[in-house]
Amino acid sequence: MKNLITIVLFMFAFVASAQDLTLLHINAEWNQSNDFDLRGINHAKIIMARLEDQKPSLKASIKSVPTVVLLDKNGRPQGQWAAGLNFKLNIEKEVIQNRINYLLFGETTSRRRSTN
Repeated sequence: MKNLITIVLFMFAFVASAQDLTLLHINAEWNQSNDFDLRGINHAKIIMARLEDQKPSLKASIKSVPTVVLLDKNGRPQGQWAAGLNFKLNIEKEVIQNRINYLLFGETTSRRRSTN
């Protein structure tokens, strides 16, 4: 019984910490064909938002769309990825997932290759 309670508490702590991160995807209505596909991202809540629906202060801080911002439980940014001149986000989902894994677990799923 003691082991069962320990396992349940451990699982609850793991699930509770998984929701401490939020991915905020912001794009403009005119650029919705270039929405970044965040399906398959684990351990973070995903929120999709339109730039037109945001406060003027947030609109002014977004320089290009789409933009994906990783926020911690206090609303502080822990990572940000923005589109280039082609209005497309040119990154792999694994880059975002690695950042989430690093923040939650202190690890990444893959290591950078040496250039030597």
